[in-house]
Amino acid sequence: MGKYPTGPTSCVDDPSCSVLITSVTQTGPLIVYAFWAFVISCCSAFQLWKFLKLRRNQVQPLVLQRNGKGENFSSSDRKPGEDHVVNVEEEKELRITGYTWSYFGEFCYFLCCLTSLHWILLHSLLLFDAYNKCQVGGVDNLCFYGNYSVFGSYDFNGKIFFVVWWLSAIWFTAWVIFKGRVRFWFRIPCGLESAGVVFIWTRESEQILSTNDLPLVHYVRYFRNFLSTFEELHGHSEIVKILTTKAGQRHFFFQGHRFLIKGETVTDVHFKVGERYSDFLKEAEGLTEGEAEKRLEELGPNEIPFKPESLFYSIFDETFTLFKVYQLISYILQFWSSYLFVASLMMFIVALSAAITIYNRRRGQFMIAKITEYDTQVETLRSGQWINLASRNLVPGDVIKLKSGWVLPCDLLIIKGSCVCDESALTGEPMPVQKYAAPNTDVQYKADGLGSRHTLFSGTTLLQAGQGHDDALAIVTETGMSTSKGELVATILYPQKLIFKYDEELQIVACLLFIYAIVCFGVSIKFQNMNGQQSIWVTKWIYCMFIINQIMSPLLPVALEVGQIHALESLKKRGVFCLNPKRIAIAGKIRVFCFDKTGTLTKEGLDFVGVQSVVTNSFGPVLSLEGGQRIDDIVLHGLATCHAVTKFGKDLVGNQVEVKMFSAVGWNLIESANSPPVVSDGSGSRTFRIVRRNEFDQSRATMSVVVEDNSGNFHIYCKGSFEKIKELSNAQSLPADYEDRARLQALQGCYVLGLSYRYLGRELGFEDMLALPRNELEKDLNFISLVLFRNELKPDSSAAIQSLKAGKVRPVMVTGDNAQCGHYIAKQSGMFSSDCKILLGDITNDNSVVWSSLSSEVTTGISRMTTEELLQSRASSLEDGTLELAVTGKAFNRLQESKRMDDLLLYTRIFARFTPSDKEKVVTMHRNHGLIVGMCGDGGNDCGALRAAHAGIALSAAEASVVSPFTARNKSVQAVVDLLREARGALHTSFACYKFLIIYGLQFSIFKLCCYWFGIIACQMDYIFIDGVAVLSLGYAMSRCNAEKILNKVRPTSSLLGPLNVASVLGLWGSNVVFLVAAICFMASQKDYVRWPAQYSRGASWWTLGDNWESTVLFFTMYFQFITSAFVFSFGSKFRKTVFKNFSLMVSYWSLIAVCSCLLLLPHNKFTEVWHVASEQFNRANPASPVWASYQKNGGQPSPAMSFDFRFKLWWIILASLAINIAWQKVVVEGPLARILAAKYPSKRPKLHI
Repeated sequence: MGKYPTGPTSCVDDPSCSVLITSVTQTGPLIVYAFWAFVISCCSAFQLWKFLKLRRNQVQPLVLQRNGKGENFSSSDRKPGEDHVVNVEEEKELRITGYTWSYFGEFCYFLCCLTSLHWILLHSLLLFDAYNKCQVGGVDNLCFYGNYSVFGSYDFNGKIFFVVWWLSAIWFTAWVIFKGRVRFWFRIPCGLESAGVVFIWTRESEQILSTNDLPLVHYVRYFRNFLSTFEELHGHSEIVKILTTKAGQRHFFFQGHRFLIKGETVTDVHFKVGERYSDFLKEAEGLTEGEAEKRLEELGPNEIPFKPESLFYSIFDETFTLFKVYQLISYILQFWSSYLFVASLMMFIVALSAAITIYNRRRGQFMIAKITEYDTQVETLRSGQWINLASRNLVPGDVIKLKSGWVLPCDLLIIKGSCVCDESALTGEPMPVQKYAAPNTDVQYKADGLGSRHTLFSGTTLLQAGQGHDDALAIVTETGMSTSKGELVATILYPQKLIFKYDEELQIVACLLFIYAIVCFGVSIKFQNMNGQQSIWVTKWIYCMFIINQIMSPLLPVALEVGQIHALESLKKRGVFCLNPKRIAIAGKIRVFCFDKTGTLTKEGLDFVGVQSVVTNSFGPVLSLEGGQRIDDIVLHGLATCHAVTKFGKDLVGNQVEVKMFSAVGWNLIESANSPPVVSDGSGSRTFRIVRRNEFDQSRATMSVVVEDNSGNFHIYCKGSFEKIKELSNAQSLPADYEDRARLQALQGCYVLGLSYRYLGRELGFEDMLALPRNELEKDLNFISLVLFRNELKPDSSAAIQSLKAGKVRPVMVTGDNAQCGHYIAKQSGMFSSDCKILLGDITNDNSVVWSSLSSEVTTGISRMTTEELLQSRASSLEDGTLELAVTGKAFNRLQESKRMDDLLLYTRIFARFTPSDKEKVVTMHRNHGLIVGMCGDGGNDCGALRAAHAGIALSAAEASVVSPFTARNKSVQAVVDLLREARGALHTSFACYKFLIIYGLQFSIFKLCCYWFGIIACQMDYIFIDGVAVLSLGYAMSRCNAEKILNKVRPTSSLLGPLNVASVLGLWGSNVVFLVAAICFMASQKDYVRWPAQYSRGASWWTLGDNWESTVLFFTMYFQFITSAFVFSFGSKFRKTVFKNFSLMVSYWSLIAVCSCLLLLPHNKFTEVWHVASEQFNRANPASPVWASYQKNGGQPSPAMSFDFRFKLWWIILASLAINIAWQKVVVEGPLARILAAKYPSKRPKLHI
């Protein structure tokens, strides 16, 4: 048996020891009481003085309202160039209260801080008293008790500890709950004009991602809504210092935005240069120095006001949370109860975890600071002169000269020249983007709409500015946090809070565990009173608190995130990067995944196939420009001129369709500084000057050019979607089978454009040509040809789509292309089966929606039907999946108006001719149906949809994109499959770790209750093996389970209280309890068994309470069961690889099984002594145990050690328990019985045909 401590002698029994405090009425305690009274008196006096002062002069918070988009603060009636008061919707309100300080208040706040410090000092004093001169002499003598030189005895120290622990726990818990407002309890509310700081409160932006909620969840939401009426308990608050500029302008920053204080009002400092393009062009002369200084004074520098936190604040904010306070007060109990080394180990792990979190937090902040800290020299027009200026001094309205190879310091509108820009860091768009000067029109300017073609965004790279020696000029539109770069940083710094299903249910689980813990608390008190042990009430209370701490594990919230951390690493190895790990778990429940077509399912570039021109009012053959095939000159000239291609060095840049088309012609593009671009053939005999370009307009679906030939005649070429070209062309120029032929080409996989032409001659002059409205140019055209491109599928797209369908995820196409081309790609990728029929919904001339067949056959003569007829006559076909739908953007919007789209949404496979806003609507509608939705796109015109989806994944070369939580650098749709595999595995892993900790609490609550029944406590090494080995090693190993290689047809549960998880946990727990009772009964039936004589033991000397049969039976039975739960919960199921491929877990689990088996079965030796195994004869003659010695002294007889025969049979009972646990999980929870019950009682969710 190990060596027990032999000292030190308590100061009460040691005449040579002088006890400092023996009574609560001595000087020391009286000083503490006086301090408490002084603090309470001062704080009460201050609050009374504050109350009387506010009663005379009431101060109400200023309520501001944030706009519906939640992006910037704006007012609908703001005029260009004016500041404005914030007006917004109620759900985004801010409440701003000014505060000033007083000497009395600051003194009271200092006293409160001093009180927090004094609690720490009191605990330190109590621990010093408990451990002073303690012995360290082996595992059974690890500094268990001291001489109590301060309070004299364990009993008196314990009573003081009880009071101090409860008061400090209440104090720190209250401080954490109200930490955002404590400082202001000791400041005086005042008007903003005299305030030194402001307190800002706002409701947190939350998004609840729950479907099929349990009834209890609704009560939780009701309770949270009730708490939201108390600002202190719900919402986000921030203390902000009021700053003053050199000119005396008072302002403050909140979430990066700058607000001005003018008297008792607050205005945001956003400055709008203009509403229309013409407003900006009027400012082309630049600002005067006086105007610029005035704007700089109010707007502040052109910088994002973000600085990394101080190290002290990071430590304070990370450690001073409810979670950390709960951990601290839990481990203080262990420290005081002689578990010095075990508690130190746990505290070290907590401190290490906090240090890693703080390190990652600060590393992220420094990375953001590196992004935001950008300053460059800018050539700026001020007071009519060009000067070099630091970019931080730019203000809206400044005119600057652009330069190539430049990272842009602000948002700009081009007013002269053209540019080529790399926007991959912002949108994920991998190809260079061409930008043009803004037109001098009264069209309203929207940077995120059609105005993006004229806008240069902050943080993007300007590859080429102007042409030749011609300068490109731009006017500053936004600076600082209002820029696109500022919005990117805002999404990282102030993300929306996501509330998943298990987040809400975790609160219910915590309540249920707390109720169970209270019951166990009462039962343990009863058992301790019955076992006859000599214990004071403090010792009993401590032992009861240990049960609560184990049941209410501080690690439970962490357990639900460990799977995401491992998945994050796995995804990164596969080239998928994530900005928000929370979304990984959400992705595990995705049922519908929307895909863009071009550049996502198909290759980024299109191959030019050729043209199909009109020959005597009918279509001729498809002609390519290869192999000497000759096409009409008028068509050739259209291909050479009708584009917006420009040069970047020797490369052609622009829309890839146009680049491919112009490259196929083989003509030359000549760009000069002061004249329009010119195209010419190789010989130079044919040249065309492009005098006007109307860029592609998504709403018009066309682009057009006006060109001048060698003779000075003007011509118009217009290309666009074949549907739009039909509308703009004369009917006489269209072949009779125009639509059928165009749709046929699209159904065969071609990207089809129409090309029309009109001869203008010389009637209009050059200036008149430029002034002519676009609508006048693009009318009365003559159709001349279809232009065909091949839109080929990526090599891995089809396999990815099939994997998704095998995983019961419905793939849906949402594209800006036509329905026929979408049908071809959807069919090629396997989105629907070859025998499935597709009906297309489109708009007719009378603005009604009709449905017709979408197939490779010419559709003329095919019967059409209305939406009502479709739902009545084809309902069964829609239900069984033999018929699916495609819909155009126009029809979609019309069906939305009539409320019919909700009925058709889940039957629709292809959404064609959809604008970016329409794509976002599709995603939102699926979400409103209670579905978890994903979206995959290239980040160009899919930004809104990617943000709206629960899990958006952008195919981009950038490591992180603002447009979506996930970014796939390999640009493969296979990344979607990888994401879903890892997400499902992560969700399953997180729930496995959660169940492991739940079992830990439930299992060892029974273990402790049994210990208290017998009056025993397991030895020190048992607890080291439980908390320091099993929980840590197995918990970590469980998180290393890798995701399965294929997607299974079911998704993991996301409900903590769902039947699967409840059956898994309660089934194992119930089985374990039954076998534990069986083991105890088997022990009691042994003739050599002598019950532990608890009446001769002292509860406080717990290290002497493990020398008995009960401890061995309880520990080994429960320990085998506990570590096996880690093995059982890590079964691969359908979402993770088999547990046998988890090397870390296998090594940990089987090592523990082997060690524990040896400990139980080997005869008594030095090794088994460390664990106090009952193979040793504890109750021998002249026993070392003081309890058995007292037992024999009072007439008890020695008893033999636990026989090998008994231990061997006990081992087989334990193995039987483990076998039952494994069978329960594999057969019942995850096996055929579970499948039968799932089929009989399916969950309520929208029915989808995959």
